[in-house]
Amino acid sequence: MFQNIEFLYGLFALVPLVGLLFFVLKWKQKARKLLGNERLVSKSIENYSERKYIAKVVIILIAIVLLIITAANPHKTIKSETTLSNGIDVIIALDVSKSMLAADEQPIRLDKAKEFINKLIQNLQDNRVGLVVFAGKAYLQMPLTNDMTALKMFLDNANPNLINYQGTNIGEALTLCSNSLDTKEKKYKAAILITDGEDQDTKALEAAKALADKGVIVHTIGVGEETGTEIIESGTSNFKRDANGNIVITKLNTSLLEQIASTTGGSYHHLDNAEAVSKDLSDTLNSMKKKGIENAWGYLEYQSYYFIFLGLAIVLLVLELFISERKSNIKFNKATLGSIVMLFFVIPSFSQSNAIKGANELYKKGDYKAAQSEYEKVLESETQNKVALFNYANCLYNQEQYATSVKQLNLLIENTSEFSIKAKAWYNKGLAEVRMQLYEQAKASFIKVLLLNNSDEDARENLQMVINELNKLKGKRTRQTYKDESTQDGQISKKQLQQQMEKLRSNEENLRRQIQERGFKQEGNNGKDW
Repeated sequence: MFQNIEFLYGLFALVPLVGLLFFVLKWKQKARKLLGNERLVSKSIENYSERKYIAKVVIILIAIVLLIITAANPHKTIKSETTLSNGIDVIIALDVSKSMLAADEQPIRLDKAKEFINKLIQNLQDNRVGLVVFAGKAYLQMPLTNDMTALKMFLDNANPNLINYQGTNIGEALTLCSNSLDTKEKKYKAAILITDGEDQDTKALEAAKALADKGVIVHTIGVGEETGTEIIESGTSNFKRDANGNIVITKLNTSLLEQIASTTGGSYHHLDNAEAVSKDLSDTLNSMKKKGIENAWGYLEYQSYYFIFLGLAIVLLVLELFISERKSNIKFNKATLGSIVMLFFVIPSFSQSNAIKGANELYKKGDYKAAQSEYEKVLESETQNKVALFNYANCLYNQEQYATSVKQLNLLIENTSEFSIKAKAWYNKGLAEVRMQLYEQAKASFIKVLLLNNSDEDARENLQMVINELNKLKGKRTRQTYKDESTQDGQISKKQLQQQMEKLRSNEENLRRQIQERGFKQEGNNGKDW
């Protein structure tokens, strides 16, 4: 494998040089004939050795080949890894049903839960954390990752509008948590259920028992108050009402959450103080037995072998200096021999891996700023050094300089022909673009990864998440367009607005009567949509 494979095109330049050698040899033969008596000419050049002349030229040509290979920098990967840390897998199940809009926790239950998660993951940096959101249905919002920046981004977007099917289905949420964890080993994993516990499904305890059988400990976090409170409809100041027109009161179901935690050997916490609960729970999780976990962003390290070819080229060039075109034997003095031998002791010290080794050590320690500075020094003299470029971009990413990281990765992609490095660069570029919420670009990046390495399941999973995010954004734009078009002909008058409101109230009353007459119930949640 070559770092600068484009330099190998220089080998084609040897073809005319070889042709030139044959041309010179023929020209010399013709010149001798033109000089006069062939016998006299042969006598005058009897000490000249054409074989030695050819040998000198061949040695020079071989040295040129070796120098070209030196410039291409043959190397092999000695390290291509994500850095390792010791931790566990933690999956967080967050209730985003409408009951989480209740204001018995300030500002609302959902925001209090998000505050708790943000504080918790600050203390779980060495662990992998995933996010499940649920209401009447459960969805995997973020697979297990140690990229807490990405997790925070998906957490910020969590709200009841993510799930059309409302209700609170804790059983399905716990089942999805189980499916999202590696359950081959009955250790190293935990689930955190954050909800008001107002379950409208009877399978929560069954799902908890199934998790316990797989070695998953479930810690439950209760949000809200047992006395209960009203739910304010999103985007309005009106209280939510049930099918009979009564104001809905949502209450914290402490009993159910305590049973779920007890079944799995976990703990129950009431979310009254986000700081204290997050500290308590993170201490519990960090005390669990840990396993080795790979981090999302790693580094490359190569062992270069250019010094071998450079050394041979120098030896040949020195050797060529002491080859005379006369027929006398080649003679070496002690100084010459010593200088040639010394080359093999000096040249290996220029190995590329030694130049980057210090920066890689800083990177592995998590000192990204210092590592960035060291990589910059390497790039000052080796602007196209692919290892330094890749690791430099990683340093920028880890310091949340996503745009600059993408710029460096683009430079790397343009200047390498190695599929393995291209795939890694496209993957990291996609991650950075997700952080900047450039989902279309991220989608294209992950597709590039799969074109280069179709077996990259992480890239496939990330691509699906980006597509899901794009679909959500597309739905929002469609609703916004509809809203804008409804008012494009001018501002609605107060009278028109009152008429529309009366019409909406009338339609709502008719719908309620129809529900009461038919005894209609939503499937699986006893007619409740909160």
